[in-house]
Amino acid sequence: MTPRFMADENIPFRIVTGLRTAGYDVLSVKDVAHVGIRNNELAELSIRLDRIIITRDADFTRLTKPLLNRMKVIYVKLTGDPGEMARFVLDHVEDCLSILQRHNVVILDNVGSHAL
Repeated sequence: MTPRFMADENIPFRIVTGLRTAGYDVLSVKDVAHVGIRNNELAELSIRLDRIIITRDADFTRLTKPLLNRMKVIYVKLTGDPGEMARFVLDHVEDCLSILQRHNVVILDNVGSHAL
């Protein structure tokens, strides 16, 4: 099955467009919800829509266990130039997806991707 993503509001647009250009199905929060949606509401929405959340918000790694057990998250723990971040995400997205087959949360940082 082709992975489907939901980009949180804090994800630079260059990451969204980079993933879309690479052929990934990516919706932004504004495509499916309202600006300022609460994290737990976004988590529930991602579960209903069967989408992996891509976020730069560490709070998504600390949601309640019932939510974390049902959702999938890529926590992008990167800063700096949005173009460089987009290239890094594209270089590591398949590694993240592989980890998400066994875990629900992946951290993508300067070292690479690893399970929470």
